[in-house]
Amino acid sequence: MLNRDALLFSPTRDGVPSSDDHFTADDLLGAQEALEAEARDTLPYRFDQCTYDLGYIKQPLFACRTCLGDRAVCHACSISCHTSHELVELFNRRAYRCDCGTAAMGAGSCCSISGRDDAEPNSLNRIDDNFRGIFCYCGRPYDPHTETDDMLQCLVCEDWLHAACVGLPHSDDDDDPTKPLCQDDFDQLVCWRCVQGSQDVRRVMTRYAGVEGTGVLLLAPEATVFGRVRSSDTDDDDEGTVKGDDEGEAVEASAETTTEPQSEGKRKAADDAAEEPAAKRVKAAGTAATAGPSASGATEDGDAVPTGKAPDAQDPASCRAPPVVPADASPLVKLERGGARPNVYLEEGFMDRWCRCRECLGMFTKLPFLLEEEEVFEPPEDPDAHKSTFELGMNHLLTRMPRIQALDSVRAFTGLSDRLKAFFRPHADSGTSITKEHIQSFFEKERERERD
Repeated sequence: MLNRDALLFSPTRDGVPSSDDHFTADDLLGAQEALEAEARDTLPYRFDQCTYDLGYIKQPLFACRTCLGDRAVCHACSISCHTSHELVELFNRRAYRCDCGTAAMGAGSCCSISGRDDAEPNSLNRIDDNFRGIFCYCGRPYDPHTETDDMLQCLVCEDWLHAACVGLPHSDDDDDPTKPLCQDDFDQLVCWRCVQGSQDVRRVMTRYAGVEGTGVLLLAPEATVFGRVRSSDTDDDDEGTVKGDDEGEAVEASAETTTEPQSEGKRKAADDAAEEPAAKRVKAAGTAATAGPSASGATEDGDAVPTGKAPDAQDPASCRAPPVVPADASPLVKLERGGARPNVYLEEGFMDRWCRCRECLGMFTKLPFLLEEEEVFEPPEDPDAHKSTFELGMNHLLTRMPRIQALDSVRAFTGLSDRLKAFFRPHADSGTSITKEHIQSFFEKERERERD
């Protein structure tokens, strides 16, 4: 914990004067205002309402490594109940109920906000390696102070993945024309573990991924991107058409260029000099369905998967999905047979491009977050977050003390302020530095004044 001296007089803290330096009152006030602004940015919300009674919702979570069980708590409990504990910020996770005050966090666990203690464990909460501070395929522990790579969240399993581990450049290189796919080129990511491990996800992706015009992108090992939505200037004459055989041959050729699985992209972390210590990136709000990497990797029918073009106009009376072709013609399957582990990148507006006919909607029964954005609980904003410590102190004084005592205190504060200004004025006019001895002399006179 940083104490007052460390915060206000640390020579290592940028913008804060050291006790060994000469500084003006403006310097000190500026440093104080900067610290208060930092506090407002860090704690902009109220933390007096636990979300336990709201049930299983999508919400910001903090895994507590100090309590038992590697469980997570809501934003309010992370501050009110676990402020001195080792916490791992998980950002938004779906279908999770706050574990604070439940037996899952150890005997005697108590929520100081609600008074709940040793409640029954939340059996529907899904726990993974992220709760132990381990992220991505590479399994490297996450340290926000040293991590240099960007991190992106899989839309399905909600794991955080290094950009390098999913074949993407750092966001600083998004303007590099030599990069086939940059972070600004897509809106959401579905990792290869979910593509291979969840039957529901696989059924959708084998039908759409890599098919020209769907906006469901695949990145081949030789840096070719398949599945882009055609730009308006290239489809005036052939709107809605696909590359057909050319695309199939290209994917097949790219799959044949490698016989080894793609590297899982371990990357050593270095000191992070970016403006924010945490490089995690949430690209869009993702309802309470859990379709993670747990089921088998086979397609539902086992022998045929769809591919082809995605129609441009939505017509509820007809199917908009790519037509069905043999499994070995799927761009996704071709890459996998070549030894790749392809992630899927969803271009902006992907939710509007899925077919929503009666038959196709069945594919999304367990994947509603692919069809529409999820509702995310946001802690209520703190109405006092914008106030300075002086304003908060005066508000406390005027609203919680007896009126006569409050007025006396205000008069005493005003008198002290006037005398302090009068004491400082000659020094300000002459440009004389105020030393520790000057301050001690002033308050010694104040003590004598009170005795008289």
